Amino acid sequence: MVLLSIKSSLGDIQEPFVDVPTFFFNSLRRHNVFTRGCDPRPVFIDDARAQRPKGLTLDRLEIACTRLASGLYHNVGVRQGDVIAVVLPNSIYYPVVLMASLMVGASCTLANPAYTPRELHHQLKDTQARHIVTTAALCATVASAVELDAASIGKCQLLVVDRTRPKASTLPVHTIFEVSDRRRYPRFRLTSAKTVESKVAFIPYSSGTTGLPKGVLLSHRNIVANVLQAASANDTAAPVDASTCAGVLPMFHSFGLTFICLLMPYMGVSTVVMSRFEMGRFLEIIQDYRVSETMLPPPIVNAMAKMPDLLEKYDLSSLLSVTVGAAPLSSSTIAVIEKQLPNVCIQNGYGLSEASPAISLNSIATRNTQSIGHLLPSIEAKVLDADGRLLGYDESGELCFRGPNVMLGYLNNPAETSLAIDSDGFLHTGDIGHINQEQHLFITDRKKELIKFNGFQVAPAELECLLLQHPLVRDCAVAGVFDSERQTEVPKAYLVLAASDAEQNTHAGQEIVEWLNAQVAYFKQLRGGFKVIDAIPRNASGKILRRLLN
Repeated sequence: MVLLSIKSSLGDIQEPFVDVPTFFFNSLRRHNVFTRGCDPRPVFIDDARAQRPKGLTLDRLEIACTRLASGLYHNVGVRQGDVIAVVLPNSIYYPVVLMASLMVGASCTLANPAYTPRELHHQLKDTQARHIVTTAALCATVASAVELDAASIGKCQLLVVDRTRPKASTLPVHTIFEVSDRRRYPRFRLTSAKTVESKVAFIPYSSGTTGLPKGVLLSHRNIVANVLQAASANDTAAPVDASTCAGVLPMFHSFGLTFICLLMPYMGVSTVVMSRFEMGRFLEIIQDYRVSETMLPPPIVNAMAKMPDLLEKYDLSSLLSVTVGAAPLSSSTIAVIEKQLPNVCIQNGYGLSEASPAISLNSIATRNTQSIGHLLPSIEAKVLDADGRLLGYDESGELCFRGPNVMLGYLNNPAETSLAIDSDGFLHTGDIGHINQEQHLFITDRKKELIKFNGFQVAPAELECLLLQHPLVRDCAVAGVFDSERQTEVPKAYLVLAASDAEQNTHAGQEIVEWLNAQVAYFKQLRGGFKVIDAIPRNASGKILRRLLN
């Protein structure tokens, strides 16, 4: 049966017409666990080993956000419409920077702290960020990114969250805090459907379905709607207002942004924030803090499945729910983990930055471990064949979605926006799959050329552009190959060398791979190695035929 669209069986959410900080703080005040007298639970807890700090209670969190917002306005000069680049590792203060920025009417572009100067420069130039919040350790990288082409970026103010000042031109964030509540600032608020739909809150970066990374424009409405959508589908077995989450996901990633920074507090869940992932420490946090739920990328779950002896060393009985997204997780791996940890239920989900990010989630009650879940509330889906014709249940084609969480578009890129979002408002994901009669979603392939390494998107076009700059490369292509050891895709280079001396091929290929790996973030490195070939297979229009490379 052919359908015009498939509407979520979970109905629709009721969206408030408010900005993200107003929604955030109003939601947290509803939870007695965060507001009770002299013993409130922290909203965010640092994972420090030596002694457990109190973390950020709701009162401390709100005071920190207000004072930082006032400081940004009075002492830094941040104004409505400015873009603040956040280049930070995970921290309990990451949400403070985000909320304070939004409270003065700025937007935040979230950058991977592992970026090289070249990669970061692209994002800073594209967003024209005027203020950059980073750490002392990353300050040299950020400064180098700006200096690559300072004229194209303009004057930037570097704010460091540390108490040390690595350069005279930087400003420690703690010095700009307004400690007096008497020095007020014009608190930015949104109160109408039109403004919440149009005002940009966050600009994460995504490769979309093609090309170089693009800024994803997420409005205040997009973010608020997706928190409500995900919350309505959450049926974790943990008791209300008594849960603790292990915050592993990187907060610059849309998954971590929405689920760790926003959804967990909205649900009344305290979050132990990990600044960097280490398996033993992660398991220790679950044990010591009696963690009941967490969100993980598949590689961590795959690694856990191979470490039964390590899992047995910790008391993980408190862990009830693990939400998995960013890449597929096999049902066989789910079975292994749930056998090792019988209290745990693993819930596959699906999303992308362009959807803020969540599209579907498996509930405990109706779970199908081979599926990526049911459509979240207020989301419609349609499935298209290669010619753009509408398909019905159990028919495989490109998955497209429409809902209040779908982005406004790509920054400075109307052409790519028009390719991604059609005239009916449906986001074309480039993922191939189907929807069954019970409204379970399944992904079977990808139309797009992106490589997904441990949940991170890698655009072959970006790596190919770099490879072509090497003097030994005449032509090249990059494709994803599956690494069974890592249980993820990895990029592999196919090289046509400028010289055809077969004896030198291996040496030249290794030199090229090492050269490129030094130019890119760790997740873009050519872990699949290289293969020297005579010619890159292309169609009549010159497009690389990647399916013929392997």
